[in-house]
Amino acid sequence: MSTNNNEVLDALDGGLEALSGESPLQAHEVLAYLQTHPEFFNEHIDSLAQLPLPMQKDGNVISMANWQTHVLRDKMDQSKARLEQLLVQASHNQKNHEKLFNLVSKWLSVRAAHALPTMIADDLREQFALDAVQVMVWDERNKVMFYPSVDAWSDNVVVFANSLRTPYCGACKGFEIEESLAKQSPTGKIGSLSIIPLWGKREVNGAARFECLGVLLLGADDATRFTPDMGTHFLQHIGEMAGSALARLQAPVGSEHLTTHL
Repeated sequence: MSTNNNEVLDALDGGLEALSGESPLQAHEVLAYLQTHPEFFNEHIDSLAQLPLPMQKDGNVISMANWQTHVLRDKMDQSKARLEQLLVQASHNQKNHEKLFNLVSKWLSVRAAHALPTMIADDLREQFALDAVQVMVWDERNKVMFYPSVDAWSDNVVVFANSLRTPYCGACKGFEIEESLAKQSPTGKIGSLSIIPLWGKREVNGAARFECLGVLLLGADDATRFTPDMGTHFLQHIGEMAGSALARLQAPVGSEHLTTHL
């Protein structure tokens, strides 16, 4: 069916007059009529495709069909760009998880538990391009610092670690445990860091007990590397895996009475 533009406008005017009886028509009245009469578009499809519509950006006039095509193409381009971004992120996440899987396999195969803290720190620094990494492992019940063995016991550090249910990410806040990270950095300071609690099962009087074994500190010179709004799911996985491996550490590193539980 084909009609001219005047017939389309007459039909639209007639329908709206029945609704309002007023002139000139208001925009909401036009929209209300079209919403309650969807058949209007099918009955006048040819003429609607020829109606001139101004483009807001450059002032050119195009038909409704071309305008719809332009809108759909713009949405398609946005969806394509979003999909490409998601694919890149998915590939990046997969590579990171493969790295972590390989590292965990390596950590769990190590029989000498006293070698684990240094190995974990070195592996994470190398595989994830970090400027500083520090592992701290302790026995809260006996107030013993397993690693680093040169560090004195600190209730503040242990209480803070136990309060974390998810990794802290953001700028340095003057935390006591930040000092060791700054010493590792080439610049002598850290722009951002992540503090990851290490949770794992440790044998206590013949029974397995789930507890906070320590913390994992990741530092970067870049202030945007770790931010409060970033996702922490992957960091949490690192903490869980490292905690499981470090749960075997049962005495201060360097102790002659070091024991391991495999």
